[in-house]
Amino acid sequence: MKKTLLIILSLLSSFLFAQWNTNPLINTPVCIATKSQNNTHAVSDTKGGVIIAWDDNRNNVTGSSDIYAQRIKNNGFGKWTTNGIAVCSNTLTQKSVAITGSGIDGSSIVAWEDNRAGNNDIYAQKIDSSGNVLWTLDGIAVCSKTTSQKNPKLISDNAGGAIVVWEDSVNFYWDVYAQRISSSGALLWTANGVAVCAAPNIQINPKIDVDDLGGAIITWQDKRNNIDYDIYAQRLNSTGAVQWATNGVVVCNSIGTQNNARIEPDGSNGALISWVDKRVGTDYDIYAQRISSSGNAMWAANGVVVCSAAYNQSAQDMKYLGSNGFVIAWKDFRNGKFDIYIQQLNLSGVAQLSNNGVLLSNSSSIKSINPNTISDGLGGSIIVWQDSTALGFDVYSQKLNSTGIIQWTAGGVAVSTATDDQVNATHVTDGSGGAIYAWEDRRNTNDYEIYAHRLYSSGNANAVSEIMADKLSTTIYPNPVSNNSIIEITNNAQRSNWEIVVFDIYGKQLKRQVLKADETFNLNTTDLSSGIYFYTVELTNKSASTKGKFIYLQ
Repeated sequence: MKKTLLIILSLLSSFLFAQWNTNPLINTPVCIATKSQNNTHAVSDTKGGVIIAWDDNRNNVTGSSDIYAQRIKNNGFGKWTTNGIAVCSNTLTQKSVAITGSGIDGSSIVAWEDNRAGNNDIYAQKIDSSGNVLWTLDGIAVCSKTTSQKNPKLISDNAGGAIVVWEDSVNFYWDVYAQRISSSGALLWTANGVAVCAAPNIQINPKIDVDDLGGAIITWQDKRNNIDYDIYAQRLNSTGAVQWATNGVVVCNSIGTQNNARIEPDGSNGALISWVDKRVGTDYDIYAQRISSSGNAMWAANGVVVCSAAYNQSAQDMKYLGSNGFVIAWKDFRNGKFDIYIQQLNLSGVAQLSNNGVLLSNSSSIKSINPNTISDGLGGSIIVWQDSTALGFDVYSQKLNSTGIIQWTAGGVAVSTATDDQVNATHVTDGSGGAIYAWEDRRNTNDYEIYAHRLYSSGNANAVSEIMADKLSTTIYPNPVSNNSIIEITNNAQRSNWEIVVFDIYGKQLKRQVLKADETFNLNTTDLSSGIYFYTVELTNKSASTKGKFIYLQ
């Protein structure tokens, strides 16, 4: 069969190439195992990299899923087993993974729902920085009652262990319970957890953060009034004793529904809490409140309004920024489609940006949803979201400085624009003012996989220090070509040896070769299937590089 090669060269600025693939069409694969991987969560590895955990269906034979994780170093190299290590691959189903860092040693603790006993329980496992599981194989039982438990969330206890909170049906309605686990995996509080709230009717969707005194503050949506949801909170000390009123203090019990609470520390052993609020009766707005270490509301009763623009605002996320206050991002329908807006409040609850927030996403996008917010470590914030085009969802990000001024390209910087859908992005700081991102990716058109990307403080996928003064140019000939087509550098004035690496669209390395200054690279397409391919060319003395792209038609 005759083969032809259609060449499209894309010679970009001259950057050094690292394991992070800087092209948002390609990115860096984290897990491309068979079947679907989803529900991605991430924490910093404390060394400028990231630890990612997810629900994984690769072993699915009866509808089951497992828990897997991977560490990506700050240079983009996967540290653990290809496609991740099994945190728990017990029979039946493990799902709803959550993860937290456990200290400065790069270890992490993972919690999940587990039905190995016939109903959903809560399990957890600790992983060291090398990917070794440290507790009982397939995890320890945090709560194993005969009734069901679900939706675990956890934080570090700042002593090598963690505090876990979950929804518990022990009283026939969903209540909120918590447990502390030591660094060695011992349960430190009452067996099967202490009651954070066991008030009548339903308490769900708990969120947790540190109180900076070895304990935790927890918030949730609460239907004890038997009419609609309100927002409550409770503080536990390091021994698990409740510090505020039994069953929690009121954060907001205004008319209408309040839900989807988020929580951050306030730097004074209290908490900052935000939520979605329907007190006006027509659509949802965003409100917030600060609760002192003694459990008292510090701002207006039932909270201060963050955004009350027309139509719905929802899906908010927030992050404490130290003395600069905190930032909140949300999806907003005021323009007749979902956009991402942002507001920054000081610690007195006063908005620092324009009334009802500032537009963050591109106004020309079809739909922008699922914002997530982190600190950049420099007093500012970095927000990521998924952005819909006519061809599916992509991932975009934006950075704000300490005063809320946008730092990157208007409308956001592309994190991933690969084919099909990229959704549910999460991110962590890279320790240098940038971020590392992970998301669920359907570029293979069959199921979701996990990919990652890094943006430096400048919003560039290449470190500023890696920009080279010299630019290489390459050519492929003949074009159209036969199997003997070659790639060569056309301006190697330094007469340096050079290296070429060829990748597929998933970022998998296919070919790699070091050549002398006057040598050319034989493309050799016999082992290529039809598709798009990318390559990097770099001088071995690291002084210049470039990138190219071609499409192979078989």
